[in-house]
Amino acid sequence: MDPETPNQPLIRGNTAATEPANGGRSTRAYKVAGITLLACVLVVGQAMTAYFLLTQKGEIKSLEEQSNKLKSEMTKGRSEAASSSQMRIPAIPIPGLFDISLDKDTEPEKKEGPANPQVTDCQLKASGMKSSGVPGFSPVCDERGFYQAEQCFMGQCWCVNPLSGDVIPGSMRNGQASCSTAAVAGSLSRAMAVPE
Repeated sequence: MDPETPNQPLIRGNTAATEPANGGRSTRAYKVAGITLLACVLVVGQAMTAYFLLTQKGEIKSLEEQSNKLKSEMTKGRSEAASSSQMRIPAIPIPGLFDISLDKDTEPEKKEGPANPQVTDCQLKASGMKSSGVPGFSPVCDERGFYQAEQCFMGQCWCVNPLSGDVIPGSMRNGQASCSTAAVAGSLSRAMAVPE
């Protein structure tokens, strides 16, 4: 074999089959190296993904803890605000409760009717001067100051005794309650009777 000629026949004679020098070994080596490199890249990628997931898990826990702290502070703030006994300014003015005259020289006009009109329990609760027992709820009063037969709050309606505001058992409904039929039924008609 001649070292200067790169392509020499493997078999001497009629067949002139030639193979490049180190050609078979080098392509096989490139394939093995490429597959090894690909496997290394995949392993490193999985390791990086696992690392990022573990670091994010710690951050997610800290965010959950912060969220729980904020929720507890918010509920604590609401319960303290609900339990505090601050006097609220009436949302519905009660006629005759305050007598404000602009002229000091003139005497207030005398009105016909009772000298000291009584403020009803419904009017006190509706104005916020007395707690209704449910935060955010204020009852609806009629023109005489009694509770309207139907009271509603947050989509729920129920029937009440117009004098006391007590809930009539079994009258709670989603949407409007039929308080006119409940007031006439049986002995409830006497409990719901409103003096004129």
